[in-house]
Amino acid sequence: MINRLISFFTDLWAMAKRHVLLTSVLVFLCLLFIGISYFIGFVQMSVLLAPIALIAWWIITKRDPKTGRAEALTVVSSIAIAFVAVFALIQAVPYGRSHTNGPITGEPKWSSPETRELMVRACFGCHSNEVKYPSYANVAPISWAIQNHVDEGRSKVNYSEFATNSEGADDTIEVIQNGFMPPSYYTAFGRHPEAKLTTAEMNTLIAGLKATPGMGDGGGN
Repeated sequence: MINRLISFFTDLWAMAKRHVLLTSVLVFLCLLFIGISYFIGFVQMSVLLAPIALIAWWIITKRDPKTGRAEALTVVSSIAIAFVAVFALIQAVPYGRSHTNGPITGEPKWSSPETRELMVRACFGCHSNEVKYPSYANVAPISWAIQNHVDEGRSKVNYSEFATNSEGADDTIEVIQNGFMPPSYYTAFGRHPEAKLTTAEMNTLIAGLKATPGMGDGGGN
């Protein structure tokens, strides 16, 4: 087993040295994929690189490519086939496809309708039982990332279940003032423009939350 692993990495290193430019491009693409995974707040997505690499290497060994340009083309085509295969396979994973919203058991006693409207725009996309899933939420691995964000958001605070569980809500003002809510990935690439509040709207929201019981940093606590 150890000898096979040594042979595997020896062959891989030899191929990398034969195709320095191709190797550099592949490394860059892998780092870019990891960077995007981190940027969208779902770095776990980067683990998909492992099955893609394994399947691609298996295809390469079965095709027994010759050295030179033919070998480089074999590597590229094998990676492309592996990518398509993994992408197709992960569509069968059920996680992130249910798009369920639980019952609304009671929201905070918002200080004004405007406060609630701003909270709906900025926070209800993950911290409520009124989540509106976009069409791309049906395509893995994006569906995984979205469901992970919703699950994590609800576990921290769910404003639709405030009447039965208000734990975590007392940090609301602090995380908004610190710029953690809504998170940057939520509005990146022009998505959810309604959640990108202006400075005036942010000030109005914070003032309204300070007058809302249970939100923290206010007279309602």
